[in-house]
Amino acid sequence: MRTLHALQREMLVLVADYSTPCGQDIKRELEKFHDGTIRSEQLYHHLDALCERGFVEKHHADGRTNAYVLTDAGEQWLERQREWVASHTGTLTTPPTGQ
Repeated sequence: MRTLHALQREMLVLVADYSTPCGQDIKRELEKFHDGTIRSEQLYHHLDALCERGFVEKHHADGRTNAYVLTDAGEQWLERQREWVASHTGTLTTPPTGQ
């Protein structure tokens, strides 16, 4: 499994969840999750790295906005990651609420 930076893993999850998010959609969600600011340079550096590795594709949406789409390779990486985490936590599902 190719190693990814923690932010890159989180970005892959967001691209998969949103289908075709723009960079600012990803940035907003990361900032909520981390309760802090993500620099634009940092964001686009990691998105470009994901594109170069073939995990996401960048498509022109409009004006200066790009949309990001998960590739088959990105989907396969996420599935392997999910299986790996599950094998080390003993579960493939989330525990019921209240536990």
